[in-house]
Amino acid sequence: MVEISTPISRSTDASKLDYYEIPIIDWQLSDKDKPLFLRQLRDAMINIGFLYLANHPVPHEVIAQVKEIAPKFFELPQESKDVLDMKNSMHFHGYLKVSGATLSNDASVREQFNFGGARTCSWKEGEPEYLKLHGEALWPSEQDLPGFRNTMLTYYNHVEDLSYKFTRLVSEALGLGPDALDVLFDQDHGNLQPRCKVLRYPGTPNGQPGSGIAAHVDGSFLTYVWLLLSRLLQATDHRTLEVKNLSGEWIPVPPKENTFVINLGKTLEKATRRVLPATPHRVLSPIGAPRFSVAFFSSIGHEVRLAEHYFPFPEEVLEMKYARDKKLGVDSNFGFSEKDMDLAGEVVLARKLRSHADVTERFYPNLFSKYYPNGRPAKPNTGRNLMSKA
Repeated sequence: MVEISTPISRSTDASKLDYYEIPIIDWQLSDKDKPLFLRQLRDAMINIGFLYLANHPVPHEVIAQVKEIAPKFFELPQESKDVLDMKNSMHFHGYLKVSGATLSNDASVREQFNFGGARTCSWKEGEPEYLKLHGEALWPSEQDLPGFRNTMLTYYNHVEDLSYKFTRLVSEALGLGPDALDVLFDQDHGNLQPRCKVLRYPGTPNGQPGSGIAAHVDGSFLTYVWLLLSRLLQATDHRTLEVKNLSGEWIPVPPKENTFVINLGKTLEKATRRVLPATPHRVLSPIGAPRFSVAFFSSIGHEVRLAEHYFPFPEEVLEMKYARDKKLGVDSNFGFSEKDMDLAGEVVLARKLRSHADVTERFYPNLFSKYYPNGRPAKPNTGRNLMSKA
């Protein structure tokens, strides 16, 4: 059981709408006192875009198994990891090794393992290319890493189930019916492909934090369409995740036992016409020992066109949005971009193809010249774009 503190910590001047720590929302409160739970959730989502979810239904033993086995993937011999390189996956699953530079200009290498649920690729010649996104991940063999696939898929299934339940509560917190946001999904959840990734940020040897992922909002790249909500399990105790508050200050998001960190993505921001914000955040590479985390990104349906959907929020919710926008000094009016009229599957695929020339050339040859008219780039993309996309 997680002890719950005051839901939101603000400055003494309430009109500033500032916060200096991320609120903890108790999942069990949704049964004990649902109106209070929804008020806390609404406040956290509209004014912050980040929250801890405590006392959630994902079994503790499942999380313990993940925390035990996930870091072991990166201990595999490099040749074993290279076999699982994303360039070998039509579905953009697999291993990535991303070189970068720390804030102190020391070279660093970040690693991640991307996977999805146990999906079967049903794409056939002549069908939309985005259907190739569905498919089985590349997994290390049982001999190399016993129990890894089963453990990670068990975790994935539990968090996927949580994501659909939580989304219904999000809908209610916004003054809508619990099923109002269902139009953003496929009725058959097997047709959706949420993404999960295991991340390793190297420790810096010189006593200075490194730039694990630069400041960004989830959804500005591939997560733009696929990411509705991201649920981050911090597998180690490093205090390296930070979120920017309304005054532009960086607020630490330290790990808290038996909680998920949940942040809103760009897709949800657009779907709600910026009633809910995708909040800027960053990750600093830890000092000394490496940091591990596991992130789950829920997705919307391939056939969804974001700009076609309108949700009638009550005046109370809109007033909270206007107050936040006034604090930020931004226009409360919202406009969709042209690509928000496109099918979500097409937008997701386009963004993935732009980031992975090797996958595009091998598995999407008919589209290669469209995205790479001058041929393959001299070097692959590096930096936060590869680390923050779902």
